[in-house]
Order: sequence, then C-alpha cells, then structure tokens
Amino acid sequence: MKSLNRKLSMLLIALILVVGIILAIITRFSIFQYNIEVTQRLNASIAQFLSNEEPLIVNGQYNEKALKKIAHQSMVINPTVEVYLLDKSGKILSYNLPENTVLLTHLPLEPIEAFLQENAKLPIVNYDPRSPNTRKPFSAAKVITNGIDEGYIYVILGGRKYEELANDLSKNYILKLTILAITAVIFMAVFIGLLMLMKLTRPLKQLRDKVIHFQQTSGDASIHYQGDEIQQLNQAFEDMSSRIERQIDRIKNADKNRRDLVTNVSHDLRTPLASMQGYLDTMLLKQKTLDNETMNDYLLIARKHCGRLGVLINDLFEFSKLDSNIVKPVLEPFSLAELVQDVSMEFTQLADIKNIDFDVQLLDGNSTVVADIGLMQRVLENLLSNALKHTPKGGRVQLKMLRNKRDFTVEISDNGVGISSADLPKIFNRLYQAGNSSNDSSSSFGLGLAIVKKILAIHQTKIVVKSQVNKGSVFSFSLPIAA
Repeated sequence: MKSLNRKLSMLLIALILVVGIILAIITRFSIFQYNIEVTQRLNASIAQFLSNEEPLIVNGQYNEKALKKIAHQSMVINPTVEVYLLDKSGKILSYNLPENTVLLTHLPLEPIEAFLQENAKLPIVNYDPRSPNTRKPFSAAKVITNGIDEGYIYVILGGRKYEELANDLSKNYILKLTILAITAVIFMAVFIGLLMLMKLTRPLKQLRDKVIHFQQTSGDASIHYQGDEIQQLNQAFEDMSSRIERQIDRIKNADKNRRDLVTNVSHDLRTPLASMQGYLDTMLLKQKTLDNETMNDYLLIARKHCGRLGVLINDLFEFSKLDSNIVKPVLEPFSLAELVQDVSMEFTQLADIKNIDFDVQLLDGNSTVVADIGLMQRVLENLLSNALKHTPKGGRVQLKMLRNKRDFTVEISDNGVGISSADLPKIFNRLYQAGNSSNDSSSSFGLGLAIVKKILAIHQTKIVVKSQVNKGSVFSFSLPIAA
C-alpha cells in the first residue's frame, strides 16, 4: 500500500527529472545557437576580406594558387575555418583541404543569398561540404572581378577542428559547469519539494489515522482499508455514512417499537388491573352479603391477576436490561444435560395437570458447555412454558438433546396449534401475539420469546424455529462444546 506522500513524492521526482532533462536540452541547444550566432556575427566579414585580397576568378577561370594562399593565411589565424570557392551556380570550384575529404560538389545558394542581404537575420546556417548531414554557420561574399559577378567565396566557420573541440566534453568546462549546476538545482528542488509534501500531507495522514481509529473503536476492530490516505478516507466516510444511515433506521425502529411497547404494555396492564379493581370493588360493596367461600374465590382471582402483573413487570424489566446491553453473561463451564434435567422437572407437574405427554431425552457422557447458566435456565424455562401453554390437553411435548461435531443442540417440540408462515417471522417481537395462539394466554405477554432471542444473541448463537399450523412447532438452539 503506497501512501499519498509516497505517490506524490515519486510524481514530484519524476516531474523534476523530466523538467531538468528538458532544461538541460534547452540550455545546451541555446548555448549552441548562441555560439553559432556570436561566431557568425564576429566572422561575418571574413569572406569579404578574403575576396578583396586577390582576384580569385577571372573570365570564368579560378585562381587556385591565390585561393590556397588566402585559405592558408585564414586557417593559420583561425584553424576552425574552411574556405571554398563557388561559381555562380553553387558548384564547388576549389578548396584548401586534403583530397577525398570534401563530399559535396554543389551548395544551395538560398542561404548564401540570405546572408548577403542587408540586415540579415542571423544566425543563418548552410551545409558543410565535409559533413553533408550537418549545417553550420558560415561567411560568404561575392567574387567580383572588373565589375563582373564571377561566383562566391564560402567560409565554413565551424569546420572539422571545431567539431572535435565541441564534441570533447571533457574539455568543455562551461558545459560541465552548467550540467553540474542543473543537477544541483534538481537535487535542491527534490529535497525542498519532499519537505513541502511531507508537511502538506501530514495533517491528512493524521486525519486518516483518527478516522480509522474511530472506526475501529466504534465498529469493527479488524477493519482495514486499501489505497492511499484519500482513498482510505473515502472508504471510511462511505462506511460511516452507511453506519449512520443504519443507526438512524434503528433509532426509527426503536422509537416505533417503544410506542408499540407502551401501547401493548398499557393494554396488558389494564386488563389485570381492571379485573382486580372489579373484584375488590365488589367485595367492598357486598362484603356484608358475600359468604366466606365467595369472598375467598374473589381474593384468589385478585391474587392471580397480581401474579400476572408481577410476571409482566419482571419480564419488562429483564427485557429492558437485555435490550440496553446492560446484562453481561457470566461464562462458566457446566453440564448442559444436568441443567436440562433440572429445568424439565419444574414443568413435570404442569404437564401432568394439563394431561400432556412430556418426554425428556438426555445425552449420556460429558455435555459440558461454557455459558451463563442462569440465563440458559431462563431460555429453557421460557421455551418449555411456551410449548406447554400452546399444546392442548392430550398433546405431546418433547425435550431432547443432540450432539453434533462441534456443539450440543437442545430441541423442544410440540404438537400444538403451531404458527402460521405469516406470523413466524414476527414471533420474537416483544409483546407480539400470534393470531392462532392458544386461548390460554393468562401468563403470556409476548416477551418470553423476545427474551430468549436476546439471551442467545449475547451467547453468539441463534434460536431456530420450524412450525406448521395445527401440527406443532420445533424450537432449537446450539451451544459449542467446551474445549
């Protein structure tokens, strides 16, 4: 993963290197052009001076001896010049150079004519007869004899000797100094640029670290983003936006559930309170006319409704603690088979009273799990109570344990009224009553299954339900085998 600072640093170095190379090329080209212009301006009159020394062409015949003489004199003074004699068509007539070194026989006259113009815009280059592929600065003048234009004298100002000196970079002090200066400027620019990038990207990096730290501490601790700081911030903000949207949805749902809870609780509290108040008022109004047996029946009914209120209040209090994540499970190893046996014995009498066949199947051998034994007892009690309550007389409720490869499964089944497919997803909602629930709902307030789901959730497991109307239901959950 490359950081933004590293990416920008690499980009900056590449940019400065490219600019440095371009600058070096432009500088070298500028120095070369400057030298050409200065050389041509300083030596612009050399050809005119040579043409005035002696008559070089007379009646179409060139004086080779005179040309060699003046060419020798000029090369003694300036070894880099090469002198050529041309006719009016640009044909090379004579020169003072070794044989077989001149490769051209004709030269274009357009550059020469442009050079001879007044106020010519220098530099002007033309072909070097000894180096046909290069163009060099020159000096030129017309050869006029007795008022007749006989041809041209053409002087190359950067001959072979000049090329040898120019190409010998080891002796070119100015060029080496220029390259050294450009290199120093590049290193300084890179150093200053890296410092500036580090200073500019540091706040962004700190912001990235704070955002990711916030994400890890408030969400998934193993969260990891890819890319540079900007890409990571973008991913973090997208995650935060999604989380905020989910939290807003949860708040809306929680508010709706709170209103529903208040409505349902108010209704469920009102029913036993109204019943108690009715019986108590009757007893107060008719206490002189009621016999002891009737009075005792009314008191038992009022006590029953008080019990209903107590169960509802306890369930509400327990669900509130579970829903607000106040309850932290106290994990400890215990025998699941022993807990299942103890809880099932609590409901044996109730099953006998309702004439329900209550079958308990336990496992032999070790059945140790690690969980909160008190909370798991509440899960079993709620599920068994729910099964017995919705199973008619003469029905059957079965509690059995199964051992899998990695966990134990507790399964509670009945052949009661069952739950419709439309109601099945809603049965764990607090205070929800299925439309086909048993008429015997005196002790059911819709919180039992909601509490079961919450307890199993904090144990990192789930409650599984299978049910068919008028055929019964199966509730099961699993706990991992203790290591």
